[in-house]
Amino acid sequence: MNRDNDMSALAVLKPMLPVLATALLACACSSGGIGEDARVPESGRGIMAATGENLSKADPDDDEYLHNNFILDRSVIRVANTVNYAAPDFTDGTGGYYEYVYTTEGIGWDDNLPNFFPLLKGSEFGDEDRVDENGGFDWSTIVPTSNAFVFEAACYPMKYEYFDRVATDQSTKENFWSADLLLAHTRQPLADRYELLKLRFWHVFSMVRIVLELPIADADDDSGFPADNTGGLRTVESVTLNGMYVTYETRYTESIDNNAMRTVAGTDAGGRQDISMYRIPEKDGTVTDGGTEYQKCEFAAIVPVQQIRTQNTLLTLKIRTITGFSGEDMSEQKIESKEYVFVPSGTIDMMQGHVTVLRLVTASDSQEPVLVGAEVEDWNTSYTDVDLTPVQ
Repeated sequence: MNRDNDMSALAVLKPMLPVLATALLACACSSGGIGEDARVPESGRGIMAATGENLSKADPDDDEYLHNNFILDRSVIRVANTVNYAAPDFTDGTGGYYEYVYTTEGIGWDDNLPNFFPLLKGSEFGDEDRVDENGGFDWSTIVPTSNAFVFEAACYPMKYEYFDRVATDQSTKENFWSADLLLAHTRQPLADRYELLKLRFWHVFSMVRIVLELPIADADDDSGFPADNTGGLRTVESVTLNGMYVTYETRYTESIDNNAMRTVAGTDAGGRQDISMYRIPEKDGTVTDGGTEYQKCEFAAIVPVQQIRTQNTLLTLKIRTITGFSGEDMSEQKIESKEYVFVPSGTIDMMQGHVTVLRLVTASDSQEPVLVGAEVEDWNTSYTDVDLTPVQ
């Protein structure tokens, strides 16, 4: 497995789950742990580091597509100290935030587990040196609100850039994961001014996952669907999620509990757009039910939470379909690409930080996709604890 996606090697931090501890502020002290003398260096700045055994509480069979791990040398977080309940400005280049990158650069201990370190301004993915050793928070500039220091944070998992709308082409893993947004809110008591800052990140959008099962036709059938890999092709060529809001707003004016999830909802500012869904490769396969063999595949897309409209086309599916016979002796199945649509007739729920799963089969008479099950699954169930050791 690619190192960037190795769950066992990189699961030091899980981006948003019931618990995610990220040390953003650290300082000199014994390598044995965080002692009472763990205070900010004379410069007033600190950087973060983590060491210790990976204590993942996650199911080892977690699906990779859920994106529950930060990406080594790619994931960047922006952290802002907000005052008097103001909204943070995470727009590129505003200077109102501190940036950290998830990396192993600069870590000297044996386990070499990655964590977030101050990002060197102007560095890009692939650069050899991307950690600013003199970076990090300057506590002399941190301003409290009431009886606490308030921090808002955003994580952009695959790119270094702010976005105000999700991508409409999510057909590749790069684009699919780039559509994800993780937010954190924390209030540090005044008494903990120089202590480590721990953040809990949450997926603030929703995911729509489509599970599709198509009955595989016999070799002498003149209609229906072929199996995958017939001629090296897949039966389901693409799935498009139709009529989605892609822009969003974050409600920073709301009062929420410490470490709670911010409300983020879709808006009509960008109109309704069609989204090319990501095919989850590990879900391809066949299943047998009642003596019938089915071709199975799954697709997913990340969107701001919104109401799914009934009586409107929700999905457009491009499927290779048997349309008769061809060849000199008319013995070969003729296969053409055809478009099918799915229009929900009843309410389908979508919740922030959850996955809406739609299970579809095809009607025997029309071959049109039919909904056989819909459910909402939690996207924020697993988590990882880490031991945090200040940098010496």
